[in-house]
Amino acid sequence: MHHIVFAISDVIETEKFYTKIFGPALYTNSNTVMYQVGQTMLIFIQKRHKNQLSTKFDPSNIGLDHVAFGLKNLSELEEVEKVLNEKEIKNSGIHIDSSSKKEKIWLNDPSNIRIEFYL
Repeated sequence: MHHIVFAISDVIETEKFYTKIFGPALYTNSNTVMYQVGQTMLIFIQKRHKNQLSTKFDPSNIGLDHVAFGLKNLSELEEVEKVLNEKEIKNSGIHIDSSSKKEKIWLNDPSNIRIEFYL
């Protein structure tokens, strides 16, 4: 996958959040922040709508539910958990997915978009 574009509510908070996880942004301006994760670009664009009912993402609506990054082994997943905890990013802790029976950890970004790291 080349890139994923997210509509977000606050580019400054989003940049602070994702920089803790992925390191410095590849590109930023007043309404966009971009990260390279493996071969995929994550692009976050701040949206402002006059009559927007909600400024937070709701996975129960039609559309994106969550994004999952595949990891190779438990050591990589434990390293992700360590980084999240060191950076004081609230997360689920490593646990077993009820469907696949594989380990995962998830967190919500400042716009409430669910991000998962998954074996």
